[in-house]
Amino acid sequence: MEFSLNPLIDSSLVVTEITFKNAAHSDQLWAERLNPLIDHIEATDTLATLNANPAIQATKAGYKHVGKDPSRYRPASDSLWRRVIKGKGLYQVNNLVDLNNDLSLRLHLPLGSYDLDQLQPPLSYTVAPAGATYPGIGKAAIDLTNSLVLADQIGFFGSPTADSTRAMITPATTHALVVVYAFGSYDAAKVQSMVKTACLTYLTDCTVLQQQVVTA
Repeated sequence: MEFSLNPLIDSSLVVTEITFKNAAHSDQLWAERLNPLIDHIEATDTLATLNANPAIQATKAGYKHVGKDPSRYRPASDSLWRRVIKGKGLYQVNNLVDLNNDLSLRLHLPLGSYDLDQLQPPLSYTVAPAGATYPGIGKAAIDLTNSLVLADQIGFFGSPTADSTRAMITPATTHALVVVYAFGSYDAAKVQSMVKTACLTYLTDCTVLQQQVVTA
């Protein structure tokens, strides 16, 4: 997969390309991973735990590095973890999106999954200019000014804050890119292994086509 990175960005991407059969829900995923994880977070974590976490701090620093205010535009990993800490649980969306949320809560990093059949490579990880927007999932428009974003030949489609509707995962998706937005110090091989194992275990008929680390 051809993937470029803007040299202004001081973070990287851990990318996994898969084919699979998606489903509206996985009892196994929720019983074995998500429900126990939610219970553990609600019982042990606090907002102080979140704010002191090195991955959360590194992600916010990465936002500030490109001129984005992480207190106004929270990284998805922060918003997700914060929601569970407050006892609000998680929305059930579909199997891959739910697995995406599980991995984000474990890694404390933003994750995005994208329908590759809706994209036109080559892809890039860059910084959006002033005034850029796209229609967000569940939102009319998302302000992308100074945001870290993923782009293809058509335009921007994803970010570590909120994704667009154009490449969102649906129950009909069969070919996807799972992207870990990696900030700060992290073990790339461990992250790749976690993503690969989770996909092969909880997604039906899953094949991992390739994995790569996109870095400057």
